[in-house]
Amino acid sequence: MFKSISRKTIPIFAFGLGLAIFPKEWRKTSWNDKKINHINESIVSQIEQSNEFKKLQANKDLIVYNSSSSFPNQHHDNYVGTGLLFGPNLMEIDPIVFLDKRGELTSFYYLGDELISQDGQIHNGIISTILDEGICSAGFPLLPSKKGVTAQLSINFKNQAPPKSTLMLKAKVKQHKGRKVVIEGELTTFPLNGEKSIVIANADCILVEPKWFKWFRWLQV
Repeated sequence: MFKSISRKTIPIFAFGLGLAIFPKEWRKTSWNDKKINHINESIVSQIEQSNEFKKLQANKDLIVYNSSSSFPNQHHDNYVGTGLLFGPNLMEIDPIVFLDKRGELTSFYYLGDELISQDGQIHNGIISTILDEGICSAGFPLLPSKKGVTAQLSINFKNQAPPKSTLMLKAKVKQHKGRKVVIEGELTTFPLNGEKSIVIANADCILVEPKWFKWFRWLQV
């Protein structure tokens, strides 16, 4: 009986102790506050002047934000889109995201010419990362704790993205029940000079919230 009680109480005690000594500033966003630098403002301006952007901006049911604002500043260094691969000739803008309460998302990206593979086109690993991070953003708000992990990501590559290209991701929640969300998405080029749009890839994603994520509701992380 003593062992049974110990197995139940020790983890709770350890979690409580960890919470007590965990630096308060780490739970918020003041620790290692890092601003996003080297944003390609000319590309941002071109996106904002497009008819698609203006149409989204006029929709009062949508919220608009930059990708970097959706997670704590202390994680910026290790985040891919606005951290590890962000900068001149890499991912040059802080992705612009439009999202509604039903889980429909549109986001914009710009990829520089240092993200290419041996064939001179954007590496499919970059495309996979955009799809994973972007599509999941459509489902996070529908989870109990607003946080989750990718349980499955299936990608159907159609074409390769050229360097120095602006991309647009459209994602939509297909199914939502409890701690599970199923989302579909399509990534295309977003021509700024009248060219024809090209489908880069389609994807289906299963996003889940592990049961132990409920403890994160106590923390501001």
